[in-house]
Amino acid sequence: MRRIVAILLFTLLSATALMAQQRVLLTRSALDSLVYPTLSAEAQGKLVATPSKCDLGTIDQTKSAMARFTLKNTTTSTIVVRELRTTCSCAEVITKIECIEAGESREIVVRYNPAGRSGEFSTDVFVYTDLDSVRPTERLTLVGQISSSDMFSHLSKQMGPLRLSRTTITLDNLSVGATRSERIVVANAGESSLTLTARPTIEGLRFSLHPTTLQPGEEGEIVISYTPRTLPQRNIETMIIIEGCDARPTERMIRITIKR
Repeated sequence: MRRIVAILLFTLLSATALMAQQRVLLTRSALDSLVYPTLSAEAQGKLVATPSKCDLGTIDQTKSAMARFTLKNTTTSTIVVRELRTTCSCAEVITKIECIEAGESREIVVRYNPAGRSGEFSTDVFVYTDLDSVRPTERLTLVGQISSSDMFSHLSKQMGPLRLSRTTITLDNLSVGATRSERIVVANAGESSLTLTARPTIEGLRFSLHPTTLQPGEEGEIVISYTPRTLPQRNIETMIIIEGCDARPTERMIRITIKR
């Protein structure tokens, strides 16, 4: 009896694994068709985009760009627009339309946000209508080139004119009387020099800027050091507020974790 149960259990597990593997294979094979579906053959020519591809040219990494498309209903009936689906979060459809009357045209405006991207790009907006319940009726394509004029794009955090590589640090591997330090790469992206200070929140914590004054366009580093007189009994969560840069206090915080 035990042998029969074991055989049945093994057969059930094998079948489950096989079904799971088949589901994974189906999901992978269908991925491209879900993200980049083919257009509806039934709806072909009934809703025409002009242009179907918009070349935004070369755009700055720090500035968004607008693409404009015209959709014309070439039929004798109203076309209901069910969805405008983008293939990338970098593209945002500004215009919201519900239907296009027979023979009429409507403009679609799409905002492209290049932040965090570089080089050539191509992204699509698929137009789903009541002409087909599954496949999109038309495709709008945005293409272009992204250039970066931000010389400090490698420093992702910002406090007014001050750019930083990070705003959180962790101090660990502590020893009594020994100094543990962490460095943050910073740069002055403003037009005036910066002299930064900060008031430590706990004993043994120190803040320093190197060089002591950052000239416009200059990089340096913030050094945060901790020299414990005794080892903490628990992890400490604290912060310091940087003075000397034009930003709200909540935007000038460096969060510090001290591990026991």
